[in-house]
Amino acid sequence: MTKFNSILLVEDDAIATIVCERVLKINNYTNNIISKENGKEAIKYIQTLLNNNEPLPEVILLDINMPVMNGWDFLQEYETLITQIKQPPLVFILSSTANPEDYSKATLFYFVKDFIPKPFKIEHLKLIESYKEN
Repeated sequence: MTKFNSILLVEDDAIATIVCERVLKINNYTNNIISKENGKEAIKYIQTLLNNNEPLPEVILLDINMPVMNGWDFLQEYETLITQIKQPPLVFILSSTANPEDYSKATLFYFVKDFIPKPFKIEHLKLIESYKEN
């Protein structure tokens, strides 16, 4: 399986974070997992990397429902930054929602690759990898 250098996990639920990290680590899928508890922390992290001319994570796994800044607000803010990024990360929404409106809303952001239902599973690694190959 393809390895990514780093993956940014934006998730406020501690159990969901542990599950994601465990699936990624057990499968030797990434060298580095960066976890942020809300969209504001994640945007700040990305801005710092851009300002320091450091490489961005190759994948962003983004929860929708979070305190401080939710996933939708993150996506709107991220959209203003993406023009500065030569090789943007693959963005996946990671959510337990069954609301069809959320799926529709995700398509408004051209850089969102797919919707991954919680809980995060090994099968989702193949989905992420399929976008890297495209």
